[in-house]
Amino acid sequence: MSTNFIAMKRASSSGGLNAMVDDGFEYSLGPPESGFSLFLAERTKKVHFIRHAEGFHNVATKETGDNHCLLRGGKPAAAHPLYDSRLTGKGIDQSEALKDYLTKRPSGSRSFTAFDLVVVSPLTRTCETALHVFGQPRAPGIPAFMSKVDAPVGSPEYAAGIQVAP
Repeated sequence: MSTNFIAMKRASSSGGLNAMVDDGFEYSLGPPESGFSLFLAERTKKVHFIRHAEGFHNVATKETGDNHCLLRGGKPAAAHPLYDSRLTGKGIDQSEALKDYLTKRPSGSRSFTAFDLVVVSPLTRTCETALHVFGQPRAPGIPAFMSKVDAPVGSPEYAAGIQVAP
């Protein structure tokens, strides 16, 4: 369902907008200094999509010039030599370079990019990429707010000894 902001009626009491007819909820759109805004950074989540780093299947398709080397020829997927391929040395280097970049990239109020949740497919190359970028996962069943770790090395938070949620 979408909301038509142009066709909305002004509320008679405050001059704000009614989100839906007769719902009693009023708001106004404008710059942050105007007060309430639907788009405050603290109230939003960023979604980052990270593709796996270079795997041996990527090298094979690059060498052959097409994806035909990945065809199974009627055999089960697990019988293919590139089934669930691992990262190459270059792929590991790519993952570690991304980790270094994220530890220095400011995000929100931190001097580094932090993630609330990491979701990974069960393929070996994606798990290896996540391991090299994000490190060892915390123990299952322990919420992030109860599991504090050191901030990334080299960050002002690390220098101050501030622990952060992983």
